[in-house]
Amino acid sequence: MDTSTAWGGTALLEGDGGGVRLLAEVGLTVEDSLAARLLPLVDLTVAAAGWDRASIDLYAAARGPGSFTGIRVGLGLLAGWALASGKPCVGIGTLDAVAEAYGPAEADRIPLIPAGRGNVYRGRFDASSSPPRLLAAPWAGPPERALEGEGAGVVLVPRDLPFPDVPAPFRRAPAPTSIAAAVGRLAALRLFAGLTPEDAPHPLYVRPSYAEAGSS
Repeated sequence: MDTSTAWGGTALLEGDGGGVRLLAEVGLTVEDSLAARLLPLVDLTVAAAGWDRASIDLYAAARGPGSFTGIRVGLGLLAGWALASGKPCVGIGTLDAVAEAYGPAEADRIPLIPAGRGNVYRGRFDASSSPPRLLAAPWAGPPERALEGEGAGVVLVPRDLPFPDVPAPFRRAPAPTSIAAAVGRLAALRLFAGLTPEDAPHPLYVRPSYAEAGSS
């Protein structure tokens, strides 16, 4: 599940150590919150694959950065289902999932995500590995500073994000929207490798919420 971005959704995958395949994915773009639409999305996704929720062995949600409310709702919902079913739940970084969804590139992948108040979140991952290898910690700040100190890379920009043209040696590319499926693939790879306490569904906010920032 991805509730951290405005183009969120749900996906169902199956596989083993030999590979993972996508069975069904439902996504939509919203301007408010995905919270009220989550249960219908999940039910539609599971029904499209001909499964029932009792068949699920692992739950996974994007843990951020992104929408603070969306992250809390998505992680809380899946963590509750996982606890009730006795199945594990994994949190996957949203920027990691964007890089995974884009796939191999000719240079380092630099995904951007809206951070509100005109700011962006930025990550940096290597060009082609899966799972993507993190090269720089997630960052939040104004768009005009997003590429400061960065070497050449492919900048993954959402279609709805106003962002200035990237200068050479960068290349701009549309950010993928199949984030829920990428979250599922990365979670499955972690499951096959053996889950650790670091895989727990803890939120990744990068910056304080507006409420916290206003009170500091």
